[in-house]
Amino acid sequence: MADYEKIILYGLLVVIVIGLVFSISTFFSKGYSQKEYDKFVSAEGNNKCETPEGYTDQEWKDHMSHHPKRYKECLAN
Repeated sequence: MADYEKIILYGLLVVIVIGLVFSISTFFSKGYSQKEYDKFVSAEGNNKCETPEGYTDQEWKDHMSHHPKRYKECLAN
């Protein structure tokens, strides 16, 4: 195997390894843990349709529209 072929092969190997590391790190950094989700749900209070602190009514309606199964009864109104 010629020297330039080895350089190309090693370069390709480095690109593949970097791609795998990036893909794996991105995969594991996405999403939320069950613990974080439970914390969010408990912070909703008794009435999940009520606009929480830090949101305008319209922002909360927009948020709920992204989760139609969770907020079905809120969106029916």
